[in-house]
Amino acid sequence: MTHRSFDKRVSKLNAKRQRKTSQVEREALAEIITVLDELAARKIMGDPFVHAEIEVVNKFLRTP
Repeated sequence: MTHRSFDKRVSKLNAKRQRKTSQVEREALAEIITVLDELAARKIMGDPFVHAEIEVVNKFLRTP
C-alpha cells in the first residue's frame, strides 16, 4: 500500500467521523489496512485457504 493511498483512506474516514485520528489510531489503521490488502492480494492469486482467514478477520473486526 502506498503512503498516498493510505492518506486518502484516512482522509475519507476523518470526513465521516468529524474528527482527526490520532497518531496511534493512524498506525493501527495502517496495520489493519496492510493485513486486509495482503488478504485481498492472496484471494486474487487464488490462495485456497485465504477465504477462511478473511472470515475470521471479518468476525474479529465486527466484534464489539
